[in-house]
Amino acid sequence: MAWFDDHARPLPWRTQTVSPWESLLAEIILQQTRIETGIPYWERIRTAYPNPAVLAADTEENLLLLWQGCGYYARARNLYKLAQELEGKPLPKTYDALLKLPGIGPYTAAAVASISHNQPVACVDGNIRRVISRFRAKHMTDSQLQKEASVLLNTTRPGDWNQALMDLGSQICTPRNPKCNQCPIEDNCMATKSEDATEWPMRRSTKQKQIQAAALVIGGEQGMRLEAREGRTLGGLWGVPYAEGKAAIQQLLNGREVKEIGQLRHDFSHKKLHVTVYSANPSVSDELREPESVPLSTLDRKILELFKVHQSEES
Repeated sequence: MAWFDDHARPLPWRTQTVSPWESLLAEIILQQTRIETGIPYWERIRTAYPNPAVLAADTEENLLLLWQGCGYYARARNLYKLAQELEGKPLPKTYDALLKLPGIGPYTAAAVASISHNQPVACVDGNIRRVISRFRAKHMTDSQLQKEASVLLNTTRPGDWNQALMDLGSQICTPRNPKCNQCPIEDNCMATKSEDATEWPMRRSTKQKQIQAAALVIGGEQGMRLEAREGRTLGGLWGVPYAEGKAAIQQLLNGREVKEIGQLRHDFSHKKLHVTVYSANPSVSDELREPESVPLSTLDRKILELFKVHQSEES
């Protein structure tokens, strides 16, 4: 705690007084987004929606417009569901009540309850998992980690304690080349007594599927044909006509005179996309709209940027 008092990262939700709602926004945005990337999103979303009632009164599409580029859009859709479910009431204060809301898992519920309401609950994120695993020099299951975090918890300052472990993991006990000689708990850490402190925790590998895909850009300065995306990854967003897999790609391109304009790659956590981008002139039946008028995924913005580059080279 003494180390944290001297070395805490000056994050905006720490250096100013924020509401539990603003604290929740920070936790949700930072679930799968780096801090330096997430801070501008936190600022714009909390400004637009200072409390859940304001968000509930707006549309999901407007939230997604502010969220575009932040990725993992299910977070934004769940945030909108959460605001609607509250029906104008403030966020609950307890871990158990927070856990019942859409999009809030054990980590987020514990973080908000401990940081905003001083509830003595321990949270475990990737940084805390690494610190505790190395401190005990032991590979642990999620339930074992949660139990150990609860045993170690400082119940007088639980919110600061949870944040201290996060900062220790992000600044000192890093995945590679940990700064053990600067660590405030080095004398009691079992991993420092081993040959390789990075042996812990056990690495969790996720295999990414290689996917062949195609995107079809229809339109130009007069607007683009854009379609509502579906599915867990990009649902709620808009994008150009798109398909994955040989049969679906053939169906996408069938019946139009198309021109291949380039290729790009795009990674999701579970798949690597190899996208061939085509262009075609609009037909009478194509409804065109301005891309800026709807929330677009990072993938679609990359596709449209490639189209713009191709157009400038052609002219």
